[in-house]
Amino acid sequence: MPYPFFRGEGDNFISNSIKNELFLFIDSIRQWIRWKIQLTQGDEFRKIMAKKAATIESFVRIDEEISSGNFSPVYFFLGDETYFTDYLTTKIEKSVVPEEARSFNQTILYGKETNGNDLVSIAKRYPMMSDYQLVVVKDAQDLKDADALVSYLENPLQSTVLVMAYRKSKLDKRSKLAKLASKYTFAEFIPLRDYQMKDWLPVFAEKHGRRIDSDGIQRLIDLIGANLSKIHNELDKIFATVKDEFIRDIHIEEHVGFNREYNVFELQKALGDRNFNKAVQIAHQMSATMEKGEMMRTLPVLHKYFSNVLLTHGLGNISDSEIASKLGVNPYFVRDYLTAKRNYSVLNLEGVLNKLKYLDLRLKGVNRGAATDGDLLIETVVGILKS
Repeated sequence: MPYPFFRGEGDNFISNSIKNELFLFIDSIRQWIRWKIQLTQGDEFRKIMAKKAATIESFVRIDEEISSGNFSPVYFFLGDETYFTDYLTTKIEKSVVPEEARSFNQTILYGKETNGNDLVSIAKRYPMMSDYQLVVVKDAQDLKDADALVSYLENPLQSTVLVMAYRKSKLDKRSKLAKLASKYTFAEFIPLRDYQMKDWLPVFAEKHGRRIDSDGIQRLIDLIGANLSKIHNELDKIFATVKDEFIRDIHIEEHVGFNREYNVFELQKALGDRNFNKAVQIAHQMSATMEKGEMMRTLPVLHKYFSNVLLTHGLGNISDSEIASKLGVNPYFVRDYLTAKRNYSVLNLEGVLNKLKYLDLRLKGVNRGAATDGDLLIETVVGILKS
């Protein structure tokens, strides 16, 4: 980069030695700025990761406390990951007050339909023929005059269990309400990333007396994304229909109902078979129902698939089980890879992988124009089939 206060090489306005020292000084300043930016970004990243880890830890701890009957007088559930809030709120509703006493001792309110003063009055009631009364406020972020809760939180009734269930919302941590709420059971649930799902889902499966392997988890994430509510709904269906204790990727493939006919695995199979009409049909359907960020999950699956197909060309004459081991896939899917191997030469596959790399660049904005993610998928699929 030129510096405007330096003149031409033939000008003796500043000596070469001084110029060199200034260059070194400016470069050292640049390096310091880059270091500070990286350090700041690293701190922010670590804070976010710590919050995400705390999400799982907080959930497990609160869940265990509820299961043991160790109830807090006040619960505040906040954050963008609503699955944990909904799950814990429902569990509290089923655990605190016996079913036969709920008509007198359980009150479910909604933030838009009540205010802080009325809520305090309800929370100060004593239970009838029960150890506790339960008061749940759903969509608590809409509660009017919420600051009226401050006086109650200073001395809550021990026979009342108050649940404040916020939906995709936070509290100003500087407020008196937040500071008092944090003295009780206070949890902010942050959406989990894909790799954190791999820590959480075995815990979820174990709670149902099941186990799930890493391939099964990855297949769920590839099909559905990091959406806890949808993943848990699909797993609940699988638990109800699959009797095996160990849930594997083949069970996910057979039973997950989310876009079952039009998902990335059906697309890769149609591409492997070189079934032009079916592949294009699936691509169009996926394009029509595509969610934000879905292509960034779809692309790695296709890239891994065709990389494995390329790998099969160098495996020689070995058994299906050996091929499965080399590719890291279930033996059930080996025939699909061998079919794709017959349909795509090494040269074809190099072209396919280049098209997928180009798709990655276009998804990131290079030569994209006005094309949607769905448009880019369809164009890439047609390009692969014509390769």
